[in-house]
Amino acid sequence: MPRLKALDHVGLRVSDFDRSLSFYKRLGLTVLRTKGPDSAGVRFAVLQVGSQELNVSSRPNHIARSGEDNAVGIDHFCLEVEASSMDEVVESLKHAGLEIAGAPTERRDGAALFLVDPDGVRVELQLKRKTHV
Repeated sequence: MPRLKALDHVGLRVSDFDRSLSFYKRLGLTVLRTKGPDSAGVRFAVLQVGSQELNVSSRPNHIARSGEDNAVGIDHFCLEVEASSMDEVVESLKHAGLEIAGAPTERRDGAALFLVDPDGVRVELQLKRKTHV
């Protein structure tokens, strides 16, 4: 069994491509490339966060049919953030016009908070405590 070492990317199905792209750009992700719409109306974007990627796709009528995968989203994914404090993270999100879903919570190795993207996917932002070696 190979040793897993990092999360490479997460793929999201979204209902409104432009609205979701705007959300993630305001959050600070960089758009690396986009495609589409193709002949079936499918649109696709690759966004960069650190050394990982978030892939966003949409198609007309992205609705699950019985027995198919979910139409949009996932439960949540977590992005590690760099900042001097969680207060700085909160202030920068407010400045970007992004709404925080609840107060930041303490974790064993830092603090985290959640945002909700336009399709209801929870986006966790985690600020890890600096460790002194």
